[in-house]
Amino acid sequence: MLVLYDTTNYEDHPIGGQLTSVRNFLRFLAEEEPGVARGALLVGVTKNPAVVGVESTVEIGGVAYRFLPVAYADTDLAHVQGSLRMRFAKGLLKHVSKIGLKKGDVNFIHTPEAFGPVKLLGRGKCVVMSHGSFLNMKDNLRFYKRSWLADAFQRYLVWVIKKADRLLVLDEGTKADYERLNDDVHVVLNSIDHREEIERDFDPKAVRLLFVGRLSAVKNIGPIIEAAEATPEVASLSIVGDGEERERLETLAGRKTSFEGSLGTEDVRRQMREADVLVMNSTHEGVPMTILEAMGMGMPVVSTDVGGIAAVAPFGTVAEKTDGTAGSIERSVRVVANCYGERSSAAYAKSADFDFRSVNRKIYGYLGVCC
Repeated sequence: MLVLYDTTNYEDHPIGGQLTSVRNFLRFLAEEEPGVARGALLVGVTKNPAVVGVESTVEIGGVAYRFLPVAYADTDLAHVQGSLRMRFAKGLLKHVSKIGLKKGDVNFIHTPEAFGPVKLLGRGKCVVMSHGSFLNMKDNLRFYKRSWLADAFQRYLVWVIKKADRLLVLDEGTKADYERLNDDVHVVLNSIDHREEIERDFDPKAVRLLFVGRLSAVKNIGPIIEAAEATPEVASLSIVGDGEERERLETLAGRKTSFEGSLGTEDVRRQMREADVLVMNSTHEGVPMTILEAMGMGMPVVSTDVGGIAAVAPFGTVAEKTDGTAGSIERSVRVVANCYGERSSAAYAKSADFDFRSVNRKIYGYLGVCC
């Protein structure tokens, strides 16, 4: 049996790591390994506290996957009251016996707090997908950041790296760091399932900027707003997403900036069709799905050089690098605007590397699932 763990409900809830990447893997599995898909179990969270610990099904790619929610997740991303990681870990400890793990099972772990309960059971192989570096992760926690729990969690993450049967990472830098602790580490890619070459009516004197992501401190969105409002060549900035930083960010916005809230897949694609340049400004990342999705719709990118971004969106051809300041963002937007056609074509061409079938075929091979 294949068991997949992530802090999501696998449908529409935007909390949790790399929902699009996970769903693309499950869609691939439904299409190419339907027998494995029908026997798999998804362990996640629910928006309904009354069904925690109750197995049901969720349909993905035409397959009714078994689904076991072990924790309740807040739906108001701007006013989350506590750590979802902590709730998920506690819930999994409480309900792990309901999974029915056996020795030959494969645990595909997308959220590291699932590793401890599963590993301690000693049943099945543990393959950990690291969507961002676990090292120094304590510096980017929202809750418990300055308490002893942050240090304990960091030590726990080092233990996860050491004890995982196999680790899948998104960039060579993380691979090199992890290989000091574990010799079974492999680089894979995030994936996209939609590519659409857009013919934009681009005006270099009225550039439309877009940000998509959680409105959290690590995304460093303030300088994006400052740059958009101060740059004469920028006509608008649309901010898609929600989170704890929203109220503060709204105080920084002027007439050019609009907050669209948390949107579904089709509405995000509509925003990408109507914008020209994606701007990301994170201080800590893996490989943001948003960048891959934007490239798949021919959008050049302005971004900081963190995580694996440079490997998937090469600076100087697809993307333009900033240092995170408003002035640097302003300069980078002007560079992209001056060679927009070339950057847009390069972004769309590069996005072919992230097709969900080819990417997830490789990931599936690393899992070693026995049919």
